[in-house]
Amino acid sequence: MQRLMRLGASMLLMLALSTPVTAQARVDNGQSLPALIQQIFPEATEIRPKQSDPPVWPVYQVTELIGYAFLSGDYVQRPGFSGAPYQLLIGIDRDGLYRGVRVLEHHEPIFLHGLGPEPMHRFTEQYPGLDLRHTIKVTSASVRSKHAGSNVYIDGITKATVSAIVLNETVMLSAIQAAQATGLIPYRKPPAQVRMDLLERTDWAQLLDHGWVRTLTLSAPEVARAFDADTADAALEPRLAGETFARVHVAYLNPPTIGRYLLGDEHYQRLINARLEPGEHAVLVMNEGPWSMLGDDFVRGTPSDRLALEQNGVQVELRDLDFYHVVDPQLPAALPALEEFRIFGIQSGAGFDPASPWTLKLVVSREQGYLRPPDVRTFAVDYQLPSRFFIDSAPEPVDNTPLWLQIWQDSAIKIAVLLAGLVLLSAIILGHRRVTADARRFRVIRWGYLLYTLIFIGYITQGQLSITNVFTIIRVVSGSADGSVLMLDPVIFILWCYVLLTLLLWGRGYFCGWLCPFGVLQEMVAAVAQTLKIRQRRIPFRVHRRLWALKYLILAGLVGVSLYSLGSAERGAEVEPFKTAITMSFVREWPFVLYALVLLGAGLFVHKFFCRYLCPLGACFAVLGHFHLLRWLPRRRECGSPCQLCANRCGIRAIEPSGRINYRECIQCYDCEVIYRDDHQCVPLINARKGKKRPSGVDVIARAS
Repeated sequence: MQRLMRLGASMLLMLALSTPVTAQARVDNGQSLPALIQQIFPEATEIRPKQSDPPVWPVYQVTELIGYAFLSGDYVQRPGFSGAPYQLLIGIDRDGLYRGVRVLEHHEPIFLHGLGPEPMHRFTEQYPGLDLRHTIKVTSASVRSKHAGSNVYIDGITKATVSAIVLNETVMLSAIQAAQATGLIPYRKPPAQVRMDLLERTDWAQLLDHGWVRTLTLSAPEVARAFDADTADAALEPRLAGETFARVHVAYLNPPTIGRYLLGDEHYQRLINARLEPGEHAVLVMNEGPWSMLGDDFVRGTPSDRLALEQNGVQVELRDLDFYHVVDPQLPAALPALEEFRIFGIQSGAGFDPASPWTLKLVVSREQGYLRPPDVRTFAVDYQLPSRFFIDSAPEPVDNTPLWLQIWQDSAIKIAVLLAGLVLLSAIILGHRRVTADARRFRVIRWGYLLYTLIFIGYITQGQLSITNVFTIIRVVSGSADGSVLMLDPVIFILWCYVLLTLLLWGRGYFCGWLCPFGVLQEMVAAVAQTLKIRQRRIPFRVHRRLWALKYLILAGLVGVSLYSLGSAERGAEVEPFKTAITMSFVREWPFVLYALVLLGAGLFVHKFFCRYLCPLGACFAVLGHFHLLRWLPRRRECGSPCQLCANRCGIRAIEPSGRINYRECIQCYDCEVIYRDDHQCVPLINARKGKKRPSGVDVIARAS
């Protein structure tokens, strides 16, 4: 026995030394954070100091602002499953796309001491390229495309569903707030819809007069002055013989009044019905001047380097539709002679609102010369159509459903199966006299329920309660965490409510004896030992009683440490093998697996060794359930004197030699009650059956402690 205790202590020390340090932010703002930002924006040439309003790091490539980096904690404090929030470093570009997400600090036990950080890092690697204006949902099911309707789906993390959902919520909420604060998305109004039933008679002159076609005229001297250059400067491409540099006309084609006139009915129908997907837009750009808005290197079907569309300070991609690659345009006769006539498309996810003002920019470059760097100038024309062309979309409904309620709704089936199981357990408890009346029937009922606990509560729903849950409750009670964090995992929450109720009524037993998945594993090991006829070590009751104190000392130490360092307490909670055996299904680093196997192996010789002497959660329940209301396991006056059968048969050894049941240690397995009702096992009943002596009546309270 002493060798076993020394081996257990050695394993605990090995676990403590091998457990990684809690992932906490130990980042120097002047050094480490810029290095991480550089990883998110590898093309960045300058990362400017963090601003205070809004709290972001502007990121530049030469003189161009390409995006922002920020800390999630500056915008949201969404508590994780541990009760503490994530601290994330997030990068977004000027198009409202995620560039990267880095986890700087977290306290999620499943990543600290279970799965490790790698699944979390793989999860955050899914964000680059996603649009922050889209709702991102975590899914456990594989989907063909990340885009489905207006939502984007990313893969969740097996065995860490709640932690992944909270991480995703932290990313989305902080990114939206940062983008709004920096002006990237000043509002979340959905794009207006074009009125396809509105068709007005018009002509070229009216289009110009009303501003439905806007024109930007540039002269050669004007462009030269913009570059502080001579009109004869050969660096301006092309060299211009006349005064006109460019005369560019721009129009939004989706409204029938504009599109039908400029394209003709046939090509307008082809554009709307065949080339544009729902929510996409078409912009017509026409050029009269010698300067090409496409350039010599332009490739059909790609964006032009010389055109840029901006709305609310954010550039929206214009991609050539190559609309006339087979047929020729059917232009109205009133249009001027044009050098270029191109239709560009805007994708539905670009955040473009056709009813709001937007700007088309011409980008003119000057080639590099001797002792002169290349240079760029932009010239802009503004565009806006009257409101009668559009149907104002209703404001996008804001989903105010709390996160915990969303999780509960998604877990409806698991909740129903769990509640059914708890109803069944309640029926067993309330009908325990009938359940234990037949020993064979009782074994079937008990082992059936234990398998339900191990498979469904343990491995399917990950409902293994842990001392780390107590740390979260302490944080909520102390005011350092919001109470809603307790409801993030519906299975854990329901189990806690049920266990607290049974603690009040009957003490700790119904969790430890019926609802603890690791406890079931220990029961199975004990059954194997019995089948193999492995001799159980009988620890003297005086020593056994002293060893009970170990779990209370472990509990006091963990709770005390948690008040000062949650991370240290979480590392210390590895004294529980629950994560290894249940959450991780023994797929973990070898020291943890070896430790769990040693504890289970000890159960071959000492029934439920871990439950008896080391489990801090069992100690917590024993303390909380000390003043339970009912003590209803039946006892006779002969129990303990002279009969010692129940005391000898009690696997957990919660029955003292005097015959009293110690409810702080009892797991309510009902084995003693089966003996109590069996006239082939209970000595007083055997004597009564043989006519030797009538058994005494039940004396529950007097014989229980």
